[in-house]
Amino acid sequence: MDVAISGLGIACLPDFMVRRPIERGELVSVLETQVEHEGTFRLLWPSSKHLAPKLRVFIDFMVETLFTGKAVP
Repeated sequence: MDVAISGLGIACLPDFMVRRPIERGELVSVLETQVEHEGTFRLLWPSSKHLAPKLRVFIDFMVETLFTGKAVP
């Protein structure tokens, strides 16, 4: 992403990574018709009887940020 922001090339990156730079005008979307937006993003963690509160907060944050299109402040 840094290379693209510096104007030294183009990059194909996940939406959640480029949402803010596009909003700020640092990046411009190109070749939109050539890109297929599909894929799977997974969060994996060791199974245990009790989920650590920090992990629960992180999972909730990732789900909200990745799947609702909200920008990270």
